[in-house]
Amino acid sequence: MGGHSDSERGAVAWIIAEALMRQRCGKVTHAFDSWRAATLGGTPLTGQRRQLVTAFAEPVFKPQIDPAAKPHHGVPGHVGEWLWYLLALESPDTPARVREYLTPPKDNVNDSGGDGLVIYRSRSGTGPELLFRLWEMKKYTGKDDSVTDTVRGAWDQLSEHGINYVISQIAWADREVSGDVGIFVSELADLWLEGHPSSGAGVSVATNTSAAPKQRAFTTAHERIPHLRHDGQLEGMIVAIDDFPDFARHVQELVWTAL
Repeated sequence: MGGHSDSERGAVAWIIAEALMRQRCGKVTHAFDSWRAATLGGTPLTGQRRQLVTAFAEPVFKPQIDPAAKPHHGVPGHVGEWLWYLLALESPDTPARVREYLTPPKDNVNDSGGDGLVIYRSRSGTGPELLFRLWEMKKYTGKDDSVTDTVRGAWDQLSEHGINYVISQIAWADREVSGDVGIFVSELADLWLEGHPSSGAGVSVATNTSAAPKQRAFTTAHERIPHLRHDGQLEGMIVAIDDFPDFARHVQELVWTAL
Protein backbone atom coordinates (compact mmCIF):
# COMPACT_ATOMS: atom_id res chain seq x y z
CA MET A 1 0.00 0.00 0.00
CA GLY A 2 2.89 2.33 -0.58
CA GLY A 3 2.16 5.76 -2.02
CA HIS A 4 -1.56 5.75 -1.31
CA SER A 5 -3.41 8.92 -0.33
CA ASP A 6 -4.63 9.60 3.19
CA SER A 7 -8.21 9.00 2.07
CA GLU A 8 -7.31 5.62 0.56
CA ARG A 9 -5.45 4.57 3.69
CA GLY A 10 -8.39 5.79 5.75
CA ALA A 11 -10.80 3.71 3.68
CA VAL A 12 -8.73 0.56 4.27
CA ALA A 13 -8.50 1.34 8.00
CA TRP A 14 -12.29 1.64 8.12
CA ILE A 15 -12.76 -1.68 6.31
CA ILE A 16 -10.57 -3.37 8.92
CA ALA A 17 -12.20 -1.63 11.90
CA GLU A 18 -15.70 -2.47 10.69
CA ALA A 19 -14.86 -6.10 9.93
CA LEU A 20 -13.12 -6.78 13.21
CA MET A 21 -15.83 -5.13 15.31
CA ARG A 22 -18.48 -7.16 13.50
CA GLN A 23 -16.49 -10.29 14.36
CA ARG A 24 -15.85 -9.24 17.97
CA CYS A 25 -19.52 -8.48 18.63
CA GLY A 26 -20.60 -11.75 17.05
CA LYS A 27 -24.24 -12.58 17.62
CA VAL A 28 -24.74 -9.51 19.80
CA THR A 29 -25.64 -7.64 16.64
CA HIS A 30 -27.14 -4.63 18.42
CA ALA A 31 -23.70 -3.95 19.92
CA PHE A 32 -22.13 -3.81 16.48
CA ASP A 33 -24.99 -1.76 15.07
CA SER A 34 -24.67 0.74 17.92
CA TRP A 35 -20.91 0.99 17.47
CA ARG A 36 -21.20 1.51 13.72
CA ALA A 37 -23.94 4.13 13.94
CA ALA A 38 -22.12 6.08 16.65
CA THR A 39 -18.81 5.96 14.81
CA LEU A 40 -20.26 7.12 11.50
CA GLY A 41 -22.43 9.71 13.22
CA GLY A 42 -19.61 11.08 15.35
CA THR A 43 -21.70 10.85 18.53
CA PRO A 44 -20.14 8.75 21.32
CA LEU A 45 -22.28 6.14 23.01
CA THR A 46 -23.49 6.61 26.58
CA GLY A 47 -24.88 4.54 29.40
CA GLN A 48 -25.41 0.80 29.15
CA ARG A 49 -24.84 0.68 25.38
CA ARG A 50 -21.42 2.28 25.84
CA GLN A 51 -20.55 -0.26 28.53
CA LEU A 52 -21.60 -3.10 26.24
CA VAL A 53 -19.57 -1.99 23.22
CA THR A 54 -16.57 -1.12 25.40
CA ALA A 55 -16.51 -4.70 26.68
CA PHE A 56 -16.04 -5.94 23.11
CA ALA A 57 -13.45 -3.34 22.08
CA GLU A 58 -11.38 -2.92 25.23
CA PRO A 59 -9.30 -6.15 25.32
CA VAL A 60 -7.21 -5.01 22.35
CA PHE A 61 -8.09 -1.41 21.51
CA LYS A 62 -8.26 0.53 24.78
CA PRO A 63 -6.11 3.67 24.26
CA GLN A 64 -2.92 4.04 26.22
CA ILE A 65 -3.48 6.85 28.73
CA ASP A 66 0.13 7.30 29.90
CA PRO A 67 2.26 8.39 26.91
CA ALA A 68 5.40 7.47 28.86
CA ALA A 69 4.27 3.88 29.32
CA LYS A 70 5.69 1.04 27.27
CA PRO A 71 3.81 0.88 23.93
CA HIS A 72 1.05 -1.71 23.64
CA HIS A 73 2.09 -3.94 20.74
CA GLY A 74 -1.18 -5.85 20.61
CA VAL A 75 -2.83 -3.35 18.28
CA PRO A 76 -0.32 -3.60 15.37
CA GLY A 77 -0.24 -7.37 15.77
CA HIS A 78 -4.03 -7.65 15.71
CA VAL A 79 -4.32 -5.31 12.73
CA GLY A 80 -1.68 -7.38 10.93
CA GLU A 81 -3.71 -10.53 11.50
CA TRP A 82 -6.82 -8.84 10.13
CA LEU A 83 -4.95 -7.64 7.05
CA TRP A 84 -3.94 -11.25 6.36
CA TYR A 85 -7.46 -12.54 7.03
CA LEU A 86 -9.24 -10.03 4.78
CA LEU A 87 -6.74 -10.55 1.98
CA ALA A 88 -7.17 -14.32 2.30
CA LEU A 89 -10.95 -13.90 2.37
CA GLU A 90 -10.88 -11.81 -0.82
CA SER A 91 -8.40 -14.03 -2.67
CA PRO A 92 -10.20 -15.77 -5.53
CA ASP A 93 -10.19 -19.51 -5.96
CA THR A 94 -7.63 -20.77 -8.45
CA PRO A 95 -7.62 -23.56 -11.02
CA ALA A 96 -5.61 -25.56 -8.49
CA ARG A 97 -7.74 -25.20 -5.35
CA VAL A 98 -10.96 -23.89 -3.78
CA ARG A 99 -11.09 -22.53 -0.23
CA GLU A 100 -13.35 -24.55 2.07
CA TYR A 101 -12.59 -23.01 5.46
CA LEU A 102 -10.78 -19.99 6.92
CA THR A 103 -10.43 -19.15 10.61
CA PRO A 104 -10.96 -15.53 11.67
CA PRO A 105 -8.29 -13.88 13.84
CA LYS A 106 -8.36 -14.53 17.57
CA ASP A 107 -10.14 -11.99 19.77
CA ASN A 108 -6.87 -11.17 21.53
CA VAL A 109 -3.55 -11.17 19.71
CA ASN A 110 -1.85 -12.50 22.85
CA ASP A 111 -4.03 -15.62 23.02
CA SER A 112 -2.08 -18.83 22.67
CA GLY A 113 -2.42 -21.09 19.65
CA GLY A 114 -2.08 -20.77 15.92
CA ASP A 115 -2.90 -17.55 14.13
CA GLY A 116 -4.68 -18.88 11.06
CA LEU A 117 -5.88 -22.03 9.35
CA VAL A 118 -7.04 -22.42 5.75
CA ILE A 119 -8.48 -25.62 4.29
CA TYR A 120 -8.68 -26.06 0.52
CA ARG A 121 -10.23 -28.58 -1.83
CA SER A 122 -7.84 -29.48 -4.61
CA ARG A 123 -8.86 -29.12 -8.26
CA SER A 124 -5.67 -30.61 -9.64
CA GLY A 125 -6.95 -34.16 -9.99
CA THR A 126 -3.71 -35.50 -8.49
CA GLY A 127 -2.56 -35.78 -4.91
CA PRO A 128 -4.72 -35.24 -1.79
CA GLU A 129 -8.26 -33.95 -2.30
CA LEU A 130 -8.13 -31.72 0.79
CA LEU A 131 -5.22 -29.53 1.89
CA PHE A 132 -4.54 -27.29 4.88
CA ARG A 133 -2.15 -24.46 5.64
CA LEU A 134 -1.30 -23.38 9.19
CA TRP A 135 -0.36 -19.69 9.24
CA GLU A 136 1.74 -17.65 11.64
CA MET A 137 1.32 -13.85 11.50
CA LYS A 138 3.93 -11.35 12.61
CA LYS A 139 4.44 -7.61 12.56
CA TYR A 140 7.75 -5.86 11.95
CA THR A 141 8.10 -2.23 12.98
CA GLY A 142 11.85 -2.10 13.58
CA LYS A 143 14.13 0.68 12.41
CA ASP A 144 16.72 -1.35 10.50
CA ASP A 145 14.29 -2.06 7.62
CA SER A 146 14.89 -5.82 7.58
CA VAL A 147 12.17 -8.40 8.12
CA THR A 148 14.56 -11.34 7.68
CA ASP A 149 14.84 -12.25 11.35
CA THR A 150 11.09 -11.89 11.82
CA VAL A 151 10.38 -14.29 8.95
CA ARG A 152 12.96 -16.78 10.21
CA GLY A 153 11.59 -16.58 13.74
CA ALA A 154 8.07 -17.29 12.50
CA TRP A 155 9.20 -20.40 10.64
CA ASP A 156 11.15 -21.58 13.70
CA GLN A 157 8.06 -21.01 15.84
CA LEU A 158 5.95 -23.13 13.48
CA SER A 159 8.61 -25.82 13.41
CA GLU A 160 8.81 -26.01 17.21
CA HIS A 161 5.19 -25.39 18.21
CA GLY A 162 3.22 -26.20 15.07
CA ILE A 163 1.57 -29.32 16.46
CA ASN A 164 0.19 -27.32 19.41
CA TYR A 165 -1.11 -24.66 17.02
CA VAL A 166 -2.77 -27.29 14.85
CA ILE A 167 -4.53 -28.77 17.87
CA SER A 168 -5.76 -25.33 18.96
CA GLN A 169 -7.15 -24.70 15.47
CA ILE A 170 -8.95 -28.04 15.43
CA ALA A 171 -11.16 -26.78 18.25
CA TRP A 172 -12.27 -23.84 16.08
CA ALA A 173 -12.82 -25.86 12.94
CA ASP A 174 -14.69 -28.69 14.70
CA ARG A 175 -17.48 -26.24 15.51
CA GLU A 176 -17.91 -25.01 11.97
CA VAL A 177 -17.35 -27.78 9.44
CA SER A 178 -18.89 -31.17 8.77
CA GLY A 179 -18.87 -33.85 6.09
CA ASP A 180 -15.54 -34.82 4.55
CA VAL A 181 -13.98 -31.52 5.66
CA GLY A 182 -15.00 -32.31 9.24
CA ILE A 183 -13.36 -35.74 8.98
CA PHE A 184 -10.26 -34.07 7.50
CA VAL A 185 -10.07 -31.71 10.48
CA SER A 186 -9.89 -34.68 12.85
CA GLU A 187 -6.79 -35.86 10.95
CA LEU A 188 -4.87 -32.57 10.90
CA ALA A 189 -2.57 -33.29 13.84
CA ASP A 190 -1.37 -36.61 12.43
CA LEU A 191 -0.97 -35.14 8.94
CA TRP A 192 1.14 -32.28 10.33
CA LEU A 193 3.45 -34.55 12.32
CA GLU A 194 3.86 -36.81 9.29
CA GLY A 195 4.63 -33.90 6.99
CA HIS A 196 1.97 -35.32 4.69
CA PRO A 197 1.57 -33.61 1.27
CA SER A 198 -1.86 -32.38 2.36
CA SER A 199 -0.32 -30.36 5.20
CA GLY A 200 1.52 -27.07 4.94
CA ALA A 201 2.38 -23.77 6.57
CA GLY A 202 2.53 -20.07 5.84
CA VAL A 203 4.08 -16.94 7.32
CA SER A 204 2.69 -13.43 6.91
CA VAL A 205 4.46 -10.26 8.04
CA ALA A 206 2.83 -6.82 8.25
CA THR A 207 5.41 -4.06 8.05
CA ASN A 208 6.35 -0.63 6.75
CA THR A 209 6.68 -0.12 3.00
CA SER A 210 10.32 0.84 3.51
CA ALA A 211 11.01 -2.56 5.10
CA ALA A 212 9.39 -4.63 2.35
CA PRO A 213 12.01 -6.98 0.89
CA LYS A 214 13.33 -5.97 -2.51
CA GLN A 215 13.76 -9.66 -3.37
CA ARG A 216 11.97 -12.85 -2.40
CA ALA A 217 11.69 -13.15 1.38
CA PHE A 218 10.91 -16.85 1.79
CA THR A 219 13.56 -18.67 -0.25
CA THR A 220 15.11 -20.40 2.79
CA ALA A 221 11.83 -21.37 4.47
CA HIS A 222 12.42 -25.07 3.77
CA GLU A 223 15.55 -24.93 5.92
CA ARG A 224 13.61 -23.68 8.95
CA ILE A 225 10.78 -26.23 8.83
CA PRO A 226 12.33 -29.27 7.14
CA HIS A 227 9.60 -31.81 7.91
CA LEU A 228 7.44 -30.09 5.26
CA ARG A 229 9.49 -31.21 2.29
CA HIS A 230 6.95 -31.51 -0.54
CA ASP A 231 6.57 -28.89 -3.25
CA GLY A 232 3.95 -26.25 -2.51
CA GLN A 233 3.72 -26.88 1.23
CA LEU A 234 5.16 -23.50 2.26
CA GLU A 235 3.63 -20.10 1.52
CA GLY A 236 4.50 -16.54 2.47
CA MET A 237 3.02 -13.05 2.41
CA ILE A 238 4.43 -9.57 3.09
CA VAL A 239 1.81 -6.87 3.71
CA ALA A 240 3.52 -3.48 3.48
CA ILE A 241 1.88 -0.16 4.40
CA ASP A 242 3.44 3.29 4.69
CA ASP A 243 4.11 3.80 8.42
CA PHE A 244 2.38 0.61 9.53
CA PRO A 245 2.32 1.52 13.27
CA ASP A 246 0.53 4.78 12.45
CA PHE A 247 -1.95 2.87 10.26
CA ALA A 248 -2.65 0.49 13.16
CA ARG A 249 -3.21 3.48 15.46
CA HIS A 250 -5.75 4.83 12.95
CA VAL A 251 -7.67 1.55 13.14
CA GLN A 252 -7.56 1.80 16.94
CA GLU A 253 -8.90 5.35 16.82
CA LEU A 254 -11.78 4.27 14.57
CA VAL A 255 -12.69 1.45 16.92
CA TRP A 256 -12.62 3.78 19.93
CA THR A 257 -14.37 6.79 18.35
CA ALA A 258 -17.78 5.70 19.61
CA LEU A 259 -16.46 5.26 23.16
